[in-house]
Amino acid sequence: MVENEPHSILVIGPTTSDKNIDLSTAMYDTVEILHQLGYKISVIVEDPTSLLSSGKFFDRIVVQRVTGEHVLQYVQEFHPDAILPTVGDRNALGIVSSLNGKIGSVKILGSNYMASLATFKRELFIKKLTDNKLPVINFVSSDDEKEIYSFIRSIGFPIIARRRYSNRHSSGWTNINNLFELDNFMALEDIEDSKIEIERSIRGFSEYSFTVVRDKFDNSALIGTIEDIEPIGIHHLDSNLISPAISLNDSKLQKMRTASLKLAQVFDIIGICTVHFAYNHKTNEYFITEFIPRLSEETKFLEYATSYPIATAVVELSLGYRLDKLQLDGGRVFNGASEPFVDHITSRFPQWSKSGQKYLGPSKTSDSSIVVNGFSIEEVFNKGALNDKLNNNQKRREKLQQLDDDELFEKIIHPTNWMLDVLLEALRRRFEMPVLSEITGINMPYLTVLKNLLEVKQLIDSNEVGTENIERLVEMGVKGIGQSKLLLNSDDVVTKTVVKSKRAISVSNKNYNNQNFFVTAGIDSDLELNDKNKIIVRSPIITTKTDIMVRQFVLMQLIKSIAQNGLEVIVIGREPWTPPLSSREKVIEIDDPYMEMKSLNLIPEDSVFKVIDFSKHLTDLEKSNDVFQINARQLKSIDIPSEISLRAMVVTDGNNYLVPSVIYRQEKDGHSFEVSSYNNFLPVEDRSIISKLIEQELEDNHEVNVFNFEFVRSNDHWVITKSFEGMTNDIIRHELASSVHVIDTLVKLILGNKIEDNKTLEEIFNNQDSRYLMTIDDKRYNLLDFEDTKEQLSKLIK
Repeated sequence: MVENEPHSILVIGPTTSDKNIDLSTAMYDTVEILHQLGYKISVIVEDPTSLLSSGKFFDRIVVQRVTGEHVLQYVQEFHPDAILPTVGDRNALGIVSSLNGKIGSVKILGSNYMASLATFKRELFIKKLTDNKLPVINFVSSDDEKEIYSFIRSIGFPIIARRRYSNRHSSGWTNINNLFELDNFMALEDIEDSKIEIERSIRGFSEYSFTVVRDKFDNSALIGTIEDIEPIGIHHLDSNLISPAISLNDSKLQKMRTASLKLAQVFDIIGICTVHFAYNHKTNEYFITEFIPRLSEETKFLEYATSYPIATAVVELSLGYRLDKLQLDGGRVFNGASEPFVDHITSRFPQWSKSGQKYLGPSKTSDSSIVVNGFSIEEVFNKGALNDKLNNNQKRREKLQQLDDDELFEKIIHPTNWMLDVLLEALRRRFEMPVLSEITGINMPYLTVLKNLLEVKQLIDSNEVGTENIERLVEMGVKGIGQSKLLLNSDDVVTKTVVKSKRAISVSNKNYNNQNFFVTAGIDSDLELNDKNKIIVRSPIITTKTDIMVRQFVLMQLIKSIAQNGLEVIVIGREPWTPPLSSREKVIEIDDPYMEMKSLNLIPEDSVFKVIDFSKHLTDLEKSNDVFQINARQLKSIDIPSEISLRAMVVTDGNNYLVPSVIYRQEKDGHSFEVSSYNNFLPVEDRSIISKLIEQELEDNHEVNVFNFEFVRSNDHWVITKSFEGMTNDIIRHELASSVHVIDTLVKLILGNKIEDNKTLEEIFNNQDSRYLMTIDDKRYNLLDFEDTKEQLSKLIK
């Protein structure tokens, strides 16, 4: 601990878990290091599932809406020494800015009042930057029409405008190019408690973000840079991101780096700050557009890209540690002042759950994202945005080839999520690259990359791959593609290069018919295996935020449980996963989890006790007794309407079973109510009926497994309407709600332990829970004790 430090800390958590999975995983590292350093930690959080498995580190968990009022109530009742908002979302900064002068001597760690307020008050942000000679775009926020028109005359068109409401919500930015469009915008129905915000349009500028860390002694370091491939005007989370920013030469990079460090100094940021820039490469104008003085989706992305332990470093800096004398888990010393050196490229590509084109603009439309890395832009494009298995690009290209030039040009002018495919088609038709760059705002290096990929595709299609160009194809991430005899029939083509203490391996193998650009990357170059038997855990491909939350949680629990049971765990994933810092050494990143042992021979087969497969299949494989599947598979689905239902988690050794967690759900008065650990309230007669139904479902199962059953109450009878084999999205609710940990129980059974024979119904349904999670309308959460829960259930059931 450092001098004059707090002893008890209140952490402001994120609002909703499905939108803030990156903050949820960052919170784990944050509270784990606080726990190791001896602090008493509490958290106020709306959705306890966002804690993942970090709940054990907290002395107190408050489940209620994350508002300034509730934070203030907590401070007045429990008197923490400090508040940490950096693992909360933007809402946490709003709370900090509202607490000024209301919390006495309680410290605000990380993001101070001024910095928090400036993220909401544009006028304050601009004044602060202007006073310190930092580049910023002038701006007006007013409900006075005369003032608005006068300001517009002073800056000219084009402009962007939006309506800002008193509850901090906004209409989103609208691009306005002339007086006619302005009059239409101003003529929209007036809404009370709203102001119109106007500023000069920088649409078409390139967008960059710089993330810096700083300690209270004014030592700073640049952690990483991110570049949006698409220009400003397209929402940051709908853009394809690249780190580091490769289109910047050193002079441009140093200008923005200096401005980032100065901004952190101006606002006295202790911890972390991400600064967004707009850059015009023609005029060399650049402006700071916003800053984020907290952990965010971007910092989690950079943590993976750079291997810098950002969340752990930020909390220690907030406590007063020096940047060059940080401490990681287990007491290891870490020099945070050493700016990361990366010799590879990391990219994040947005994902949409529905196929078809989505027009892109200032509002977010994507559902999720996928992160990939490689040694060239061609490689990361092949693995991410142009990956046919993820994006169905082949069908996109077939549709685009049917368009005439005018129709294709319309797709170029009005950007969609097919933009890279559109540009590939335009280049195939020999559209001029400078013209495409001018129209789209996409920098020339990326158009050159697309041209290179087009040439490679033509090379493969014409079957002209030879020994003189095969290494170049491998560098671009090509393996086993098309019908190239050289690639399909030769031995594995392997290239090795150091990447952040890892080895990248590119593989072609004739036994795996991948009709796509794929590469295996990120293998640990110094893979130190102990002499214990090993369990390999294959992680899944991610397509939704919910999948990410479930994967993160299950993998974290598996790592801990396997280690506690005396085996070595190795997590192998086809997509990057940033685990807690204490578990990170156990993770190997590999492109295809079905190739890691036979094709690459990384791990001695005789040391592997079992493979636990939590992935979604990329290829058809024969079932093996050595592979235990826990990815969810639906076995039954019957539609029977009912106001009352139960969801039960069942774990079995093939002969006997346990039901450690039951969730009760009821629809009443237009609302839905869920109560966890309903085991302790389930009447004896219902236990008996439900256990018989479960036994019928498990009659043909003679293997270790985990199941989820849904029961509905119909005509005074319980009926199973849905059944799943494996881990469904309910696993977090079940695991957090029950004192019997399903994942740990499952690992023990996989290792050969058995469930005792002749267990009573009470023992089968037993758990030792004392607090119960009640959810209303799937978004409001309450933690209740036994008596309060019993009272709530009596109101529902009567």
